[in-house]
Amino acid sequence: MDAKDAGFTRHVEGIIAELSSYFEVRFAQIARIRPNLSSMYADLLAMQMAKVRDVMAGEKMFGPIRIRVGDILASRDEAKRGAVMGPIDQASILSELIPEQEEGSVRRPGFVSIRNMQAFYTSVDPSLGPVLELTDIWLWWDVLDATDVYNYKGQRKLIEKRKGEEVTKALSDFYHREMGRRDDRAVTREEILTYEFLYLESIWKAFMQRRSEEDSYQIVLKRDPIGGDDSLDDLIVTLSRHITARQRLSQEGGLDERLRDYYSKVLKCDPSQLKAEQAITHEDLTIMRLREDLRLGLERGAVLGEPYDFKQAQGEEMAREVENYRKTLPLVKSMLQEAPKAAVAATPAPTTAASAPQMPAPQAKAVAPEPEKEEAPTEELFF
Repeated sequence: MDAKDAGFTRHVEGIIAELSSYFEVRFAQIARIRPNLSSMYADLLAMQMAKVRDVMAGEKMFGPIRIRVGDILASRDEAKRGAVMGPIDQASILSELIPEQEEGSVRRPGFVSIRNMQAFYTSVDPSLGPVLELTDIWLWWDVLDATDVYNYKGQRKLIEKRKGEEVTKALSDFYHREMGRRDDRAVTREEILTYEFLYLESIWKAFMQRRSEEDSYQIVLKRDPIGGDDSLDDLIVTLSRHITARQRLSQEGGLDERLRDYYSKVLKCDPSQLKAEQAITHEDLTIMRLREDLRLGLERGAVLGEPYDFKQAQGEEMAREVENYRKTLPLVKSMLQEAPKAAVAATPAPTTAASAPQMPAPQAKAVAPEPEKEEAPTEELFF
């Protein structure tokens, strides 16, 4: 394998690794809705990523030049990246990721009825058709973000390398061409680092721009396991305490002064106005929620935390890293000041959000803040 093919393979596998992480989180969400789908996850992931590899290996024509999709996506050529990710451009990969379904066809001798993955799965179970179509759509939604995360990580490695690398004449000449310089002055380390930092920042900005444009149903919603190996035991103890509290409240005179003080703080009301029925309702709702959490925890072997926007969290982590580089790298201020002007003049690549297949109208997509953790009633309250 020559260096060019090795680089292509590295790009493709790197993008697929990021795309697989999005696929895993998305599939976990629908498995929470329909648990029996969990058994097909590994097979479906492998087949979908095999399809993506085929798409990445495909070539697109740009004039007389043929370029592989994987090389285009991993490049800095925003015009070609935009063409590949455009919904109607002749170089678009949309129809390859989401193949059109043949309907109303009549079987005849020699006719092959299974021509794509959805037909393969629906030949076994017709109800899986929408699930397969959904996973195809995920690929289209996520492939550009996966590419940018991969490119961002690679760019960070490049900056770290350039920080300590000797600025040879060959390296200076390379950046002289890349930066479009017209003078004969050698390019300095500070200029090289600024040039690479600006590209890192542009990847992050493009990633966050898509976050502001995507609809709520496109969010990658993740829930992380919490509490380690003892989380289920802790949940059982918490549930038992709330059940004890509910039983105590249902007894005559159960709402004594200690419990009145406790529930007035929990419900944020005047202790003198608090009624036992209010405390009982609170415990009933809490017990219902905890029982459902315990049921799901027993099925999965872990308790899950609050849902959050996985891509938004990635973008926030990028923001912290970019800001750290801005503060610590020896950057050229004049180049930083010129960058916004150049960005305004540049034509941005199309986003996948605007070109995604039609879906229901979205609801407001603000992610709710994590609720305050409620302490369970302690044993001392009942004795």
